[in-house]
Amino acid sequence: MKSILIMMLVLLVTGCAGRSTSSQPYFEPPPPPQGKALVYMMRTQVIQGSFWESVFSINDSALVGLNSETYSWVYVSPGLHKVSAGQRPHPKNVFLYLPVEQGKEYFVEYTQQNMAEMIRVRDAKEGKNMVMGYSYVPVK
Repeated sequence: MKSILIMMLVLLVTGCAGRSTSSQPYFEPPPPPQGKALVYMMRTQVIQGSFWESVFSINDSALVGLNSETYSWVYVSPGLHKVSAGQRPHPKNVFLYLPVEQGKEYFVEYTQQNMAEMIRVRDAKEGKNMVMGYSYVPVK
């Protein structure tokens, strides 16, 4: 029985180590280039599915997988963009349409409330405070 518990612990640690992405503490990204906006993607602590990354996509193109309390950012052209998140890119992932204006910053959060997945835009001050406490994961 003891050896089974040890084996399970080893598998758990190995599995967690294998899924982690390289991350670093918050840093201020460069301002967006002319004609672009800065879009932060962030994931809070979630209960259901917390062992898996949440893959963020913009206009159905997967950009980054985020774990609990991590964030990333991209430059986006002005216009209306579909931002989605889920365990893998899928048409049934939660999504929102983000109207983007050049030179602005947007904070899109994937979270859960009452075990239901949701994606929402945070106001700039609240979003900035959140990402300052999160770890950065670069877009691949």
